[in-house]
Amino acid sequence: MKYNYNLSTLLIIPLIFLSVKSYSQARSGIGLAYGPNKPFSDDYNWGSGFQVLGNIAISDKWAIVPNFGYDRLNSKNRIYYDPANFNNSRISNIDLFYLGAMGKYCFNKYVFAKAGPILYAGGGNEDIAALGIGGTAAGGVNLILDRHSTIEASLFTTVINIESTGNGITPVAGLKIAYIFNFRGID
Repeated sequence: MKYNYNLSTLLIIPLIFLSVKSYSQARSGIGLAYGPNKPFSDDYNWGSGFQVLGNIAISDKWAIVPNFGYDRLNSKNRIYYDPANFNNSRISNIDLFYLGAMGKYCFNKYVFAKAGPILYAGGGNEDIAALGIGGTAAGGVNLILDRHSTIEASLFTTVINIESTGNGITPVAGLKIAYIFNFRGID
């Protein structure tokens, strides 16, 4: 019996024996994040916020990240004309509360990207300054501390609509540093 081997077959056979055992990257856990933020508007300075988040692994590479948080958008106190009330008003700080769910894709056990919708409400000048449905996206790295603990550092942007001051759709960018407790140990 004659066997006919081509070059691709001869290359694949050694790869099968030399392959390394791979571990899943997505882990289920819970975490707490804190970090600075900056709206892409000249009316606001740097602020900060915190977030409580979960990681629910649904496959080796994918996780669902439910989260809720608070961001403080610090105003520069600019005065603007308010046509609804026919007077001048001062742009105030916005206390932004949000609830969201993101999809998280893990490229490996260190690098990830996530994105999803959020529901938000923000108060300023003793009324609602921002309310609606927005979106958020982030990319970051996991720094493994031990089998159950990681530090997650991510750059994010969130898109909201600030109606009360006439800013309209405003992206907010920032950095979040999170401590994540993983329910299963990291291999």
